[in-house]
Amino acid sequence: MTRLTRSEAHLLLSGIRVLVHRNELAPTPEELAELLEMPATLVRLQLAALAELGAVALVESAFHTHAEIRRYLAVEDLVETAGPEISEDLKAFDERKKAETEKMAHLFESGESERQRQEQLQRMDQDLKDFKKKKPRNPFGDD
Repeated sequence: MTRLTRSEAHLLLSGIRVLVHRNELAPTPEELAELLEMPATLVRLQLAALAELGAVALVESAFHTHAEIRRYLAVEDLVETAGPEISEDLKAFDERKKAETEKMAHLFESGESERQRQEQLQRMDQDLKDFKKKKPRNPFGDD
């Protein structure tokens, strides 16, 4: 379980309340992360910790997971001080993941993947033609 402080839990609960007020529906972890300007991975971990406490419920639909407040007083039992900080590592992970996604999008948008696929198909076609031209090996060794 992620180490969660009382102030972090109150911040998440407040963010959920603001987004419910704005959008009139429960927010996704990504929407909450955008509002709080936090890494989405960290928000998902913290929401999971709040769900274990029973303070929020993570409602999964076919397309999204939404966070709904259930027992907000459950966060009062949390400690006030934080343990070791891993948010920088999670932020670096999110940045690497975003860069990889952008790289893949660029690869498909530029047509590079299609060109590579066409080259591979041409190589395979040439290999097949070369295979047909070869004389089959005699299995009895009388070549």
